[in-house]
Amino acid sequence: MAVGLPGAGRLRAGLLLGALILTGCPSDDDGGPDWCAGGPSVTAVSFAPTIVPGSRFEISGTGFDASCGGLTVFFRGSFEGRNVEAEALADVISTAEVRYEAGPELLGSLGGDAGRFVGELGVRRRDEGGATREAAVPVAFDVAAHLVPSAGNATPESVTLNAVVVVAGSGFLEGAEGTSEVVLDGTFRVDGGGTRSVTAVRLPAEPLEAHDRTRAAFPFAPAIAGILPGAFTGTLVIENRHGDGTVTASAPLPVTFTLGASFVTDVVPRNPTLGAIATITGAGFIGGAADQTLTIRLDGTATPRGGSPAVVSGLELVPVFVDGGRAEYTIVPVRRGDVLVAEDFDFSWGTFAGTATPVLRYGAELAEGLPTSIDLAIGPTRQVVFVSFLAGFSDALRDFGLRAVEAEVRSRVLDKFRRVYDGINLDVRAERPEDYYPGGYAVVEIGGPDPNGRGLFGYDNTPGKDAGNLRLHDHVGGANAEVQEDGYAGFGGVFVRSFLCWSSHRPDDLVCPDGVADPDFDRVFDPVRSREVVAGESPAGPDAARAAAIEAAVSALGNLVGDTAAHEFGHSLGMANPYGPSDAVHHEPPADGCLMDSGSYRPFAERAELAGTTPGGWCGEERGYLEAILPVGP
Repeated sequence: MAVGLPGAGRLRAGLLLGALILTGCPSDDDGGPDWCAGGPSVTAVSFAPTIVPGSRFEISGTGFDASCGGLTVFFRGSFEGRNVEAEALADVISTAEVRYEAGPELLGSLGGDAGRFVGELGVRRRDEGGATREAAVPVAFDVAAHLVPSAGNATPESVTLNAVVVVAGSGFLEGAEGTSEVVLDGTFRVDGGGTRSVTAVRLPAEPLEAHDRTRAAFPFAPAIAGILPGAFTGTLVIENRHGDGTVTASAPLPVTFTLGASFVTDVVPRNPTLGAIATITGAGFIGGAADQTLTIRLDGTATPRGGSPAVVSGLELVPVFVDGGRAEYTIVPVRRGDVLVAEDFDFSWGTFAGTATPVLRYGAELAEGLPTSIDLAIGPTRQVVFVSFLAGFSDALRDFGLRAVEAEVRSRVLDKFRRVYDGINLDVRAERPEDYYPGGYAVVEIGGPDPNGRGLFGYDNTPGKDAGNLRLHDHVGGANAEVQEDGYAGFGGVFVRSFLCWSSHRPDDLVCPDGVADPDFDRVFDPVRSREVVAGESPAGPDAARAAAIEAAVSALGNLVGDTAAHEFGHSLGMANPYGPSDAVHHEPPADGCLMDSGSYRPFAERAELAGTTPGGWCGEERGYLEAILPVGP
């Protein structure tokens, strides 16, 4: 079906990829401002200079809220001298970005599959009441059904395995348009003698930058001529495979490449600890396929801290391939008797000095790279802890009237956790670690209600007292069916809603022990529970007294949660009474300010760090024990 537009070319109904979903504009129930009242704005558009089916337009701006009405992308201008207009549904990425992927319909609506469009590209919104608001920016681009690539040069000529080779030319494809491939033919002369025929070896060629059709890159992969150093002489052709199956190709480009040996340049960080993921940098690395392996051979001297140097010969590390210049190696902790050590080094704290040599295997082929001098220090053991705030935590803050200041409460929780372990090699994190593997860091979950139904403030459900901290990966949270030393199996973590048990007017559905209500709790939290905190009141709201009350509640709750998290994780580390029997898990006898006292001996004021109290800390042998298992360098 064709629809005529006065003074314009044809608009194909098929370009509208589906019915527009029109919804009412959200507005404030009490007559407040309507954020749908303003129209969209366009600040920038990104696209390739020549458009083919599958090309993507990326449009930045504001007001791209689909809940305010149906959003479309439109083109209005001239195509080869004819006035045209075309419209299509927008792919809404966010309120600040929409995208449109050009299909054959666009080319047809513009009036042909070859030519030049000059005009404007914009975003249009149709509101429920029929009002249309739009914004556009000027654009110009060429249109083609297919692109014929060209190749002008390929650099560098001196390469290592999987080095990035950049081909300068034109007509490269990206994304849904199709694929561009490098096709190599020629001869490879191996250093030391022998030649190999290279016939129609295909490798993907990816644009270096989005929408840039002038530069594409491919890896000098082992599939070209193996892994031994040598020299390639031959031709390079670029083939484009379009989305409709059409194949176009460039003229052959004569090329030469000299393939050098692999080598290591560095290990980052230089002082990884147990469980850490170290990045080995260099050149000529292979991997990522069943027929390719990379190991790093170490030869030199390893010296445990406080021990004697030992000769290391032919120790092979097995890293994970990332790309031609990077591989990742995990310092895997294993148990040796009653201590943890690095699996490949047999110590948790020490140094290695010597050489690192890449060893490559590709099918039946073996190649050794160049040895590089390297110094590496491991340890001392660091306990990394990821504090995971669950959705239930956010919900529980509503019961305290503090949902609007959740970020501040979280910050105080982490601060308290860190202060408790100050001077101990323990690293508390708010984000899941990416520089440690899952077996190298612990997790403490902060939730809302106690899923055990017992009104617990917190519970360490890890599998038994870990004297010596031989488990770096404990998970204080989730479900554990294993019966603990206290004869209980259940959910672990910190349960924030249970803190309301200290209130004299707790929620009716809350299960609490008898006789725990504390007037100090209501004094601190009643001002925010009776009048929930709203945006703008903290940290420096218009009412100084109100701001002070909010600050007091945020500080107290942050300390409560952080104190409890530190206590439960203390159990995970093997406390209290770390040198005592397995069922001795609390400090005895109870004393003022002892974090590892049983919960019934730890009043609200102490946990919340109210004025005049002693904050929870280490008592008896606990501090010395922690410094022994998690020492701070050098």
